[in-house]
Amino acid sequence: MTATEAASVETSHAMGRRFFAEQDRLRGGPATGLCAPEYRAVLGGNPPMDRSAHEGFALAFYGAFPDMHHDIEEIIATEDRAVVRLVIHGTHNGGFFGIPATGRPVAIAANIILHLSGGKVTTLKAVFDEAGMLRQMGVLPSG
Repeated sequence: MTATEAASVETSHAMGRRFFAEQDRLRGGPATGLCAPEYRAVLGGNPPMDRSAHEGFALAFYGAFPDMHHDIEEIIATEDRAVVRLVIHGTHNGGFFGIPATGRPVAIAANIILHLSGGKVTTLKAVFDEAGMLRQMGVLPSG
């Protein structure tokens, strides 16, 4: 690996961490300055959304889980991607897509791929343990 390639991998790795740190700092997101104009996010089985729609989704999530934060467990990076394994922690203290607040804590595992170009995120593809989240909230039965 050349020094330039190593620097690109290091930059991708740093973006994997920074992207979620900025969301937590802003209590919404994703941060405009980190996203390419053509940014698209695919969150679970939801249709693709642009940055503005993703921000609305994130704001609803932070509204329902006001103490929410991302704990990054692992990042694997290449020159143009960062794969992030993380756990989202929060307490369900607000309405969430029609589910009234339960006051229960949740820990939601997620695997996310950030596609990068020119130092910006172009695409985010995420898979969350949605069933686990609903079980922890008491909406789905355990087991």
